[in-house]
Amino acid sequence: MSYFNIDNQVFMRKLLLFTLFCFSTFFFTFSQGVTYVERDSLGAPVDTSGLITVKNSHFLNKIVGNSKSPLVLRGPAQSFVQFNHPVLGIREQVLIKTPNNFFIAISGAGRIYQQIAVTDSLRYFKRIDDNENINYNLGAFYFSVGETVYNQGGYGFWKTNGTLRGFNFKDGEWDVFPTNIEVYNPIFPSSSWFDASKNALYIPYQQMINSGLKGFQSAAGTIIDGVMYLDCKTWDWLQIGKVPSNYLNILKTSKIKVYNESGYFVSDGEDVYWFNFLNNSVSVNSNRTLAQSINRLDNSSIHYYKDGILYSYFPITGALDTLVIDESKFVKEPAPMWGLQFDLATIWPLWLCLFLFIVSLWYFFKVPTKKEQKRATETFAIGVKKLDVSFNQTELSLIDLFIEKSFVGATATIAEINYVLGIKDKNVGMQKKVRSDVINGINDKFKYATSQDIQLILSVRSETDKRYFEYFIAKDQINEVQKLITG
Repeated sequence: MSYFNIDNQVFMRKLLLFTLFCFSTFFFTFSQGVTYVERDSLGAPVDTSGLITVKNSHFLNKIVGNSKSPLVLRGPAQSFVQFNHPVLGIREQVLIKTPNNFFIAISGAGRIYQQIAVTDSLRYFKRIDDNENINYNLGAFYFSVGETVYNQGGYGFWKTNGTLRGFNFKDGEWDVFPTNIEVYNPIFPSSSWFDASKNALYIPYQQMINSGLKGFQSAAGTIIDGVMYLDCKTWDWLQIGKVPSNYLNILKTSKIKVYNESGYFVSDGEDVYWFNFLNNSVSVNSNRTLAQSINRLDNSSIHYYKDGILYSYFPITGALDTLVIDESKFVKEPAPMWGLQFDLATIWPLWLCLFLFIVSLWYFFKVPTKKEQKRATETFAIGVKKLDVSFNQTELSLIDLFIEKSFVGATATIAEINYVLGIKDKNVGMQKKVRSDVINGINDKFKYATSQDIQLILSVRSETDKRYFEYFIAKDQINEVQKLITG
């Protein structure tokens, strides 16, 4: 019986030691978090658990890490997070630095990783999203406002979109931020630019692709002219101008853009263009060596420009190249990056206001007031009363003839007029001239005295002989001329 008890005690001790070993192993594992990260053939960590490590290179630690302004840098596939996946493994990766955080996003997917710790040699990132969608925002343009990460547009499911998305840290999903219109940022190649100082997004032209419609099957799609500006306070798009065709061709054909604090540098192989969104200007550097160096850049490295130096970092090998860009060598072009363009539908109120303003000025200076009209009438009446028309005796005799004829409803013939004027024995030419001079003189004096453009003596064809005229004074003018004569 005692032997059995001893043997049982030994067994219990072994069982207790085994239990303590298992508990210690479990506790150690739990307290350390992830203790095993699978690595590929090159020794790089593979994302299997949501926690990954990134080598803290000189580029990340000294150059990017010391930057005081927000940064968004696009890198090649497998730059930081290693994916053994046919889709995620070929997607470019986006490095995003906000004032207080460091993120890595995957283009064409909703994946995003946040830095949770850093040492002298390693940076630790943890996946923070719950998004499983991929292939819906290829080429989306990433930027940040404060600590929020955004991406705009992109291509997926056979078409581009103009949706603006922001990451929601509470539920780990991407939320849509509604805007006033849908704007399609160019993705082949990317040409948008974000002003981190004013939190504003510029899109120099739009690129709309829809492979589900005829005519949209090509990669270029349809280009929509017009510079679009997004204020990240109101989330409203505004068209502010149009890029000239020569500048637009450079933007559409240049695959690599070196971003700076005011825009980006672009090379066509011969010259380097500085597209400055802040100043709405384009400057050119004709240094052929610099142009070819920028033109040879590709998507195998991460490009970062700061204080006249372009850094090209190769994440896979850790190599870092530099290129000096002398900004003082750029010569500003006379033409701006975009010209002002107004939509008639939006500015017609301005034209209406301008028209009303001009009419108001005309009315104010040209149209007299009632007091002025009354004063002018009184002055005119006084002037008429005091006016001396000075009809001579010959003119008065002719006027009396016309008045007598008008009272009986008759007209004065040429012979009667010649008799009153005392020219009945003169030749025909002389008679005609005298008649014309006297009648015109009477009419001119009557117009002047009455300030009215009215002929006092009128003429009409003779009913007996249409070759001749007969003359008369209208009955409604008889009183007026009599007032002037008797005045």
